[in-house]
Amino acid sequence: MTSSKTPWPERIWRSQYGLDVARGDVAESRPISTFGEYVSSGPMNEQPVWETTMGSTFVVPNRVQLSVVSTSAADTGQIVLHYLDGDLNEQTEVITLTGLTPVLTQAADVRAVLSAYHRGGPPAGDVTMTSGGVTYGKIGVGSVQLDTSFFRVPAGKIFVVHSLYAGAVSGTSAARVVIKIQTTRVLLDSYADEGILYPLAAVGVQDTSVTLGLPHPLAVPSGEWIGLTATSNKAADVTAGLFGWIEPIRG
Repeated sequence: MTSSKTPWPERIWRSQYGLDVARGDVAESRPISTFGEYVSSGPMNEQPVWETTMGSTFVVPNRVQLSVVSTSAADTGQIVLHYLDGDLNEQTEVITLTGLTPVLTQAADVRAVLSAYHRGGPPAGDVTMTSGGVTYGKIGVGSVQLDTSFFRVPAGKIFVVHSLYAGAVSGTSAARVVIKIQTTRVLLDSYADEGILYPLAAVGVQDTSVTLGLPHPLAVPSGEWIGLTATSNKAADVTAGLFGWIEPIRG
């Protein structure tokens, strides 16, 4: 008689899939993590957890060219920009700053800024990446990168999220903060281009932090945004991010 149960070694292998991705043993898959921080000076509502003063606009309405500039004439280093192009494919561009003089990206079809960092340590000033008066990326003084909890899934990929973290500190103000994991997809509809967010889960924190392993992996489809937002009754410093991996769409 042949058993219909899955052999034990096979079950062990499947339970270690995330580790296999981290080791580079799974073709076309790689780990992804996000780090966001937002320091508010007062109450906030559904604020994306990303670089302070970036506002709440994260959707690029069309293919745009970014203007990159610093608030310090001393900044002549390089910014490495990781973005999605007009077809939502991942691209990288290196931009050499010219201090107070804006520099245009060679790419004229940026649809999403995934990450950016400054080579050689923190810039001397605030470095902003804008188009049409809207800031889509910022590296602040004292930081080395664009801090953002948000990620847009590249074309032909899915983002598998397996855990998240969130925390808030407010000193003596004792701010009550609700941090939500949100995405631009709900059931059969996508609002990635409109920037409408739908909550999937939330935690409440008050001068504390939490790390959550999801009861089952969350798969985010190609083209969608996912990240964390914060709502607070007082000023607070909020940090939050995601852990998981991206892999190709199969089948």
